Amino acid sequence: MSKNLRMVVTGGGTGGHFFPAMAIRDALLQKGVEVKYVGSKFGVEAARFSNNSENELLLNIRGIQRQFNLNSIVKNILFPFRFLHSYYQSWKLLHNFKPQVVIGTGGYSSGLPLLAAIHKGIKTVIQEQNSFPGITTRHLASRVDAICIAYNDAAIHLKKKIQFSPEILSGRIFK
Repeated sequence: MSKNLRMVVTGGGTGGHFFPAMAIRDALLQKGVEVKYVGSKFGVEAARFSNNSENELLLNIRGIQRQFNLNSIVKNILFPFRFLHSYYQSWKLLHNFKPQVVIGTGGYSSGLPLLAAIHKGIKTVIQEQNSFPGITTRHLASRVDAICIAYNDAAIHLKKKIQFSPEILSGRIFK
């Protein structure tokens, strides 16, 4: 791969989204691709990254709280402000870094970088490793350029042409 190729990998919140993002990031780095990672200050990724590196950005975003208590209500009231600020940070990163592709692995921290990339006309890919896609993936599925899935069941929930991973599907390629 070209040393001029730049990509953003985003995903986190939980290990189920963060570790696939790290696997993709590490593989791209080994191929000589310049990669930036975007996650959340509130996800599992916060324990690995301090947000002091120029190669990582941790957004001040967290998922919608589904419990009904005072703490959750306050967090949900703050959500629109965090959303706007994190969208701006994502847009600014994409504007300055100028990636050719943004890859999201799901979770609330992947939504805003993917959305900013869609608005900027940057190619977008969602890599969905779960059989039931989360809210972010289901919401953005019809707007991204491609979706790669690991399980046939995921396609039922997505309104987009799906690309299956032959490695995950034991060598079988679905068309």
